[in-house]
Amino acid sequence: MARPSHKETTTMQPAYAFLAPGQFARGWHIVRFSRELATGELQRLHYFGRDLVLYRGESGRAVVLDAHCPHLGAHLASDGGRLIGDNIACPFHGWTFDPEGRCVDIPYAKRIPERARHALRGWPVLEKDGYIAVWHDPEGNPPEDYLPDIPDWGQAGWGDWHFHRSRIRAQPCDVIENIVDVAHFAHVHGGEVQSFEASFTDRTVTQRSRVRQTAGARRIIPPGLAFDFAASTAEAVAAGSEVTGEATYHGPAIMTYCAESRSELVSFRTWWVNWHTPVNDDEVDLCSAVILASLTDEPLPAEFVELYANTAHAAFGQDVEIWKDKIYQADPILCDGDGPVNKLRRWYEQYYLPLRS
Repeated sequence: MARPSHKETTTMQPAYAFLAPGQFARGWHIVRFSRELATGELQRLHYFGRDLVLYRGESGRAVVLDAHCPHLGAHLASDGGRLIGDNIACPFHGWTFDPEGRCVDIPYAKRIPERARHALRGWPVLEKDGYIAVWHDPEGNPPEDYLPDIPDWGQAGWGDWHFHRSRIRAQPCDVIENIVDVAHFAHVHGGEVQSFEASFTDRTVTQRSRVRQTAGARRIIPPGLAFDFAASTAEAVAAGSEVTGEATYHGPAIMTYCAESRSELVSFRTWWVNWHTPVNDDEVDLCSAVILASLTDEPLPAEFVELYANTAHAAFGQDVEIWKDKIYQADPILCDGDGPVNKLRRWYEQYYLPLRS
């Protein structure tokens, strides 16, 4: 028997706008890391229930367009699709479009039909701090400037993103609710929460926490790890590791996390970027990415950097193991030890509601 859709919760009006079929959050969504797209490269994407193309023209600019030519519907990234400077040519008849989606050439026509000049949707793209994000807004509102700079990105000793990506069947709100869910820490990740605070602004939700690794704590071990997650955690416990961090969702789909970890063995500062981008009503792409650098004059050993990145991805994987099998409870039974889940849901819903003029 097929599992019901995450958005097929009721035939009545959904409890939240984000549960309605075919609705995806207004805002910035990461689709690739910069190093995944070379100059002159053309890729297929599928997000927000739509086929898209991503390419990097000769100027180095990253471009996202709807995938199907408005002429007769060919996929622009099919065999024969090609880049011409910063433009893209359809493999079927050679119709050529600029980065805004305007048809600029039809090789066999004397003139370009007026309808063709604006028939292909171009998506606003932002490339910064080593990632590529697209702006999604069904109303066509201009992009908002709410993504922060990562000040350590590109600095000496920090390196490039170590990242891990997966696609699972989940509701995007399940992912973002994690930031206020204080009670799951001990059961999913292990460790003792020393302090926890959640705060809200118009465009951000921030979690400030201090967690100490503890011996004998129960924790989920994600499958398929290429290293001993339990052993690495035990080492952190033995060293008296305590992590103080600040995680912030900027808009509906991109989270940054900055933390400092100090122990007898090693002390370092780290940045994470976690993102989730909806593929369709039932699936999301999830990614965790990490950079880190020493807090002392001694550089971090390469082996430690790799181990920490793997451990960070495994920690994210602990949540993934829960998300991929759960259902979305639109009317949950909450207790006084839970975080501000309903407040988070009301905050998140704004990205699905029309903007008030």
